[in-house]
Formats: sequence, structure tokens, C-alpha cells
Amino acid sequence: MSNTLLTPSVIAKEALLALENNLVMANLCHRDYSKEFGKVGATVTIRKPATFEATAFSTTVAAQNITESSVQVVLDKFYDISAEITSAQLTLDIVSFSEQVLAPMMRAHAQNVDYQIFQEVYKTVAGHTAVTGTPVVSDLANLNAQLDLQKTPPTDRRVVLHPVSYAKYAALDAVLHADKRGKPLTINEYAIGRILGADYYMDQNVPAQSSSIVDTAGIMSGEAAAGATAATIAALTNLEVIAAGDVFKAAGSDKGYLIVTGGTVGSTVCTITFTPALDVTIADTAVVTFNAANASGFKSNLAFHKNAFAFVSRPLEPYLGGISSSVENYKGISCRVAFDGDTSSKVNKMSVDMLFGVKTLDKELAAKLID
Repeated sequence: MSNTLLTPSVIAKEALLALENNLVMANLCHRDYSKEFGKVGATVTIRKPATFEATAFSTTVAAQNITESSVQVVLDKFYDISAEITSAQLTLDIVSFSEQVLAPMMRAHAQNVDYQIFQEVYKTVAGHTAVTGTPVVSDLANLNAQLDLQKTPPTDRRVVLHPVSYAKYAALDAVLHADKRGKPLTINEYAIGRILGADYYMDQNVPAQSSSIVDTAGIMSGEAAAGATAATIAALTNLEVIAAGDVFKAAGSDKGYLIVTGGTVGSTVCTITFTPALDVTIADTAVVTFNAANASGFKSNLAFHKNAFAFVSRPLEPYLGGISSSVENYKGISCRVAFDGDTSSKVNKMSVDMLFGVKTLDKELAAKLID
């Protein structure tokens, strides 16, 4: 006889615990959750923190409205894991059932959630700095400086490294003993520790970004004024492609810039558009450095404030028609568990599915460590 304690509700609660324990990026982003049921493809509106501007005082104060801005997020990520469940498995206690069935399921869900977050946000980040040929702590200090230049708040900073990038720095004293300093981190399996004011983690889903750029350096063809979002770059290799998502820096500015539209180089010249707008005027023939890494591509390790990216979860509606199901929420993440029997194949099935969306809220709160 089946263990009556293993209801969809009990399993869903345990599934969310297992999921949360295996997440990295989703645990570090801003989370938005509502009890309202969501549908695949629906657009929801989430709030962003209010912003203010310091103004010079003369004779009277100028009161500012406390206005919370909002952003729309599409719930376009709907993922399911289903498996055949035997009667013997349903007679297990919840701990054994979790070890044998739920934990492997939710590890797969966690890997996918982190992967989807990275795929959505890494090409939106303009700020960047590069690793050096020989790993040194100053690489990490420069990454922190890039966030400072972008006026990122000094609190709630986190850095997520690709396994290969982490391996390069793992033997440095600042990294090797990072777990002995600062506040304890909650994601123990993936947490590295606190380094130079940021909490460091490793994530197996940090993407390796491809690039078709042959020459990593060109020059400005003509002066580009402060506030410009377009420029012509010369001294490039004919037929190489500068693509949306590539990043560059220009001599005279400490900021990083993200290509919005590029093109194929012709006669060593290519016109590009980019974001954000230039913070200073860039002189004619100033050196422009693309990607600051090898031209075959780079790993987009991410440093960011928790409000740079949003992970938006919504509950799915419980099934109708006699299917046993439950929808549960834990720490702003929702999943649905359902049991169904197939009389034609004489098997029982259990599914765990979830609906979410991902959005970059403020690209100025994030930077890449390009490796």
C-alpha cells in the first residue's frame, strides 16, 4: 500500500527545498513572486526600487516624488521533468524518496534555471574588465573597480565564476582562504567566500561567449562626442564580423560599452551602435579595444549587485479532471507537482514543472570578468 504521507503537497515542498539548495544565480538575483497564477507567455509587471537625486540646497528644499518604476517581464520559461514512479518508490519515506527521486530531478531543474538566467542576461552587460595572463588578485580588484565606476552600490555585490576561471584563481591566497573571512555564505556547495567586498561563487552554467572579431583593437574614425551611441571604427580586418553582444572600451573612457548593432568590416571600417551612451568625448584615432580577450571567445564571469537581474516566478494552476496535484511556493519560487496514472501503459507518472521569466533590471549594476 502506498505511503499516504507522500502527497503532491509534501513532495512539492520537499522539491522546492532541494531546488533552492542547488540554485546559484537564482539565489543571488532579485526575486519577484506573486500568488496570482501565471500562464505561459503572459507578461507581468514588477516593481523596481525608487531612485533619488541629490540637489544643491539654497533657500527651500525641493521635494522629490517617491516613484517606484516598473518593468515588464515575459513568463516565457516553462520547464517540466516527468518520470515513471513505481509503487515501491511511493512507499518510501520522504527522506528516502527525496534522495532517490526528487534530488536528481531538482538538480536538473536548478541547472536549467541558472542556465536560463545566464543566457538571458549575459549579453546585456556592457561593463567589463579582463583577466591577465598570470592570475593575480588585481584582476578581481579591477573587476570591483569597474562596478565602482558604474556607481554600483558597494553592498550586496556578488561574483559568479566559470569553473575554469575559478580554477585559475583558486590557488591565490585571497581565494583559497576566502571562506575564512566575512559573513558566512548560504550556498555552501558553490560558495567560495568573500573577496574584496564581494561574495564569490562558482557556477557550472557561466556561458562561454563566442566572438567573430579577429582584431581585438581598432581606432576611432572621427571624433565621437559625449552622449553618442554610434561610432565608426577603422583599422580592422576586412570581412570580420562585429556582432551584437560584443563589448569594447575606448581610450579616454573607463566605462565598458555593449554593441547593439554591428556588421561586417569592409575596407577596414565598420559602423556600430552601442549602449550606454559615451560618458566623455572620444578623440579621433583613439584606440578601441574589443572584448579585451582572445578573439575566439571568452567566458562571461559576472559581477553584479542583487538588483541587476530579476528572477520572476509565478505559480501554475493546479490540474483539473481528477489529477492529483499541488502548487507550492518557497522563498519566492513556485513549482507544481502532479501524479497521473496511464491505464494504457499501466504506469504511474510524476511531473514537476515550473514557470518563470528573467530580466535585466539595470545593466549598470553588473560587469563581466572576461577570461
